Amino acid sequence: MNGTAATTEPVPAALGRTFPTLMATSITGRVVTLPDDARGDASLIVLVFLESTSPMAESWSGSFAGAFTENSRVTTYLVSVVGDSLIGRSLADRIHQGLRGGVPPAKHDLVLTIPGDIERCRRAYGIDDPSLAYIYLLDGRGIIRWMEKGTATPEALGTLLDMARGMLQPLQE
Repeated sequence: MNGTAATTEPVPAALGRTFPTLMATSITGRVVTLPDDARGDASLIVLVFLESTSPMAESWSGSFAGAFTENSRVTTYLVSVVGDSLIGRSLADRIHQGLRGGVPPAKHDLVLTIPGDIERCRRAYGIDDPSLAYIYLLDGRGIIRWMEKGTATPEALGTLLDMARGMLQPLQE
């Protein structure tokens, strides 16, 4: 033992590290733990903190999911952190009700909310600006292989898609 004090603080999300454990509730009420419950060989996690970031999140998730529509080895999760207060829980309920009609039933377990401590989440995932969407591409072991924030640009989206295809390629041979 070197005398360094132990900490229970999570290690922030970073390339090459395992994605910090995230427990959230799906539209159906199912509790999902990421990365443990992530399905497939490549998972995109789009993490947002404010409702106003929905178009930003969609700029990534829509294009990514569309590129891999027929591939069951790729999954896209949309996660909203809403806070651990009565207002946060109410917001989570409104998000679930609003999305229930706009999201196909097969995808209900992929749209998640976290009614948790926003500051703790910000530290755990390295969020410096909660007005942005944060995007993480995980491999089948939950390791972060690519990350970005903000609105998708054609260049960044191309890099994301290339990275995901590259992750799937060795598994197809």
